[in-house]
Amino acid sequence: MTTDAAISVPAWLERLAQLAVRQGVHLSTLQQKDGRDLELVFATATLFFPADRLLDERGANAVLKHFLSTAGAMLDTDHVELRRWLVDTGFVRRSDFGSDYRRGALPAWLEQAAPALDPLQLAETVQQARDARDAQREAKRQAWLARQIEVTEQPAQAIDADETFMRLALDQAHNAWALAEVPVGAVVVKDGEVIATGFNQPIGNSDPTAHAEIQAMRAAAELLGNYRLSHCTVYVTLEPCAMCAGAMQHARIRRLVFGASDPKTGACGSIVDLFAEPKLNHHTTVRGGVLGEESGQLLSKFFSERRELKRAGSLPADEDDDAAR
Repeated sequence: MTTDAAISVPAWLERLAQLAVRQGVHLSTLQQKDGRDLELVFATATLFFPADRLLDERGANAVLKHFLSTAGAMLDTDHVELRRWLVDTGFVRRSDFGSDYRRGALPAWLEQAAPALDPLQLAETVQQARDARDAQREAKRQAWLARQIEVTEQPAQAIDADETFMRLALDQAHNAWALAEVPVGAVVVKDGEVIATGFNQPIGNSDPTAHAEIQAMRAAAELLGNYRLSHCTVYVTLEPCAMCAGAMQHARIRRLVFGASDPKTGACGSIVDLFAEPKLNHHTTVRGGVLGEESGQLLSKFFSERRELKRAGSLPADEDDDAAR
């Protein structure tokens, strides 16, 4: 039990709304990060139990299933695990024979506000918060799409979806060049739509991990609210390095499409082939060479320009002209 000051009804609903926008929250994570959040979630679940009667196990399960589909939608658990936690912590009381369930005692800091709340109000608070989050993400996605270049129209039979998305990745590579970064660009596609973009920014961000693929996957994970990107395809103009290939495997990327090969750091067959390693527990489908000539020419032009600047004294003599990134 905590010893916090009593929470108000508006404060309860506000904190529940903040928790609601998360995705796949584990009970153990709540317990480790802030026990108050765990108690508030448990108290919210308890309020779905009727105050004036006992429930058998089937009835208790039905209540918890309803809670998890509404006010508890952010949780990564099932009704059986949740019921066990509630009983173990005293939020729900179980009879000695284990056949009946009823509301238990709430922590002192939640007792005052609890009577003024009901399941419908709690469920609506969570739904409104999640709808607002989804609307914000969709607005960001639509705003990004509105800024993208229009792909030249071609006969339907001549269109290659991979080429279409790779051209958008090339557009991102030009953004990198504009900032004096090595021109590599990437996009993440889900269900046939671009959901995130990225381009090389290790210099500007002072971040050695800020490769185009990493930038795009970070944005996609934030947009989806999930570090797993298992239904996504990554399009990148240059063969990924070992770092980026490893990140894609951790993210469970379904498919990778790249443009130019990288004979110095490529991890998709040029130096090593991490995606073909049978001991790894995830295997991404890989297609290379899509618009590879255009991607390679862009890099060649960039480094040619840098050599000219170096000869003219506009770049330091020790500037690395041979690094693909």
